[in-house]
Amino acid sequence: MDPLTVSEVSRIVKDTLRAQPELEDIAVRGEVTNYADRGHHYFSIKDDKSQLKCVIWKSAAYNIEGLPLQNGAKVVVWGSIDTYPGQSTYQLNVIRCIPEGRGELFKKFLELKQKLLDEGLFAAEAKVPIPMFPEKVGIVTSEKGAALQDMVRVFMAGPGVEILTFDARVQGEGSAASIAQGIKALDGKVDLIIIGRGGGSIEDLWAFNEEVLARAVFGCNTPIISAVGHEVDEVITDYVADRRASTPTAAAEIVVQNMQSVIDEKESLAEKISVSMADIIRNSRQSIDSLDMAMWRKLIDSGLENSRSSVKGLEAGFGYAVISHIARARKSLDARETDLRTTWVAALKEKGLAALYQDGNRVTDASKFKKGQFTGLMRDGKITGEVKDIEV
Repeated sequence: MDPLTVSEVSRIVKDTLRAQPELEDIAVRGEVTNYADRGHHYFSIKDDKSQLKCVIWKSAAYNIEGLPLQNGAKVVVWGSIDTYPGQSTYQLNVIRCIPEGRGELFKKFLELKQKLLDEGLFAAEAKVPIPMFPEKVGIVTSEKGAALQDMVRVFMAGPGVEILTFDARVQGEGSAASIAQGIKALDGKVDLIIIGRGGGSIEDLWAFNEEVLARAVFGCNTPIISAVGHEVDEVITDYVADRRASTPTAAAEIVVQNMQSVIDEKESLAEKISVSMADIIRNSRQSIDSLDMAMWRKLIDSGLENSRSSVKGLEAGFGYAVISHIARARKSLDARETDLRTTWVAALKEKGLAALYQDGNRVTDASKFKKGQFTGLMRDGKITGEVKDIEV
């Protein structure tokens, strides 16, 4: 076996650690030592036998209370194990840190999370889609909190939606039951429910970790978005709800963005239809303009010639006594020719109209038809039909 480079060994160790799911989300109890704030927060936690290097990255530090840490403080931290290849060391990337006394709450959180997971309350098949275009949105939160105002501001700036609120306690004794009551009050009266509040400590957010509220969310027939705290905050309702939003504002943005996407899609479709119709009309006009109208002119000229021959026969047979009558007939005939050439042919050409005849006479009203055969001249040919029934 060829020798490995130091970097190759470090990579293998890193890949091995990352492949261990039990190291992806762990909680560790210990005493803080060697704390240093360099923008990122570096420290170790220890017990009487070992030490574990830890880091709180600057991007996660804003949501961790109690910074800077004090050496000697007893804490519970959780996060994921990763390696630092440059020094061939491993460390815990911390996303949450609380005094050790609060570790009991986190333990209760993990126990309830596992219990509800085993019962199927987190199952994907139990969740329902968030409606794309809700007409009514219910919000269960404190009407005195900034979270409600943040959500209303987003909704007011987006497409129109009716908002129904339930003023619930979101912190302290009885808050879980109050939020559950709000869910029950709005269920079936709105198209979507948002439950949530702004950020805070694990104690502040504990109502959303109560079993009574988790089961209320699961039993609700209306789709629910859980929007609690900041992005790194994690509560039981996030898992039970049909969708989780990182913040209350993000929950409102999800709804508005969904609605706007539907509106944009419809506007785009309408524009495509409009363009397509314009193309069809333009192409149809070009097709009509390119039709050979010689056949129509031949038919018309043939009819006119027959009429002229009849007039001439009458003129020869009746002599000078009917000259004035023939003159009027000629005038009428000329007018008919003009009408046919300027009106009917143009109509056939431009508008696709038809001329209908029965017993040699053109019929323009349904009431003037009678049962029997009729003929029609269309823009592309001649048709023959039979009138069986007339309704006026």
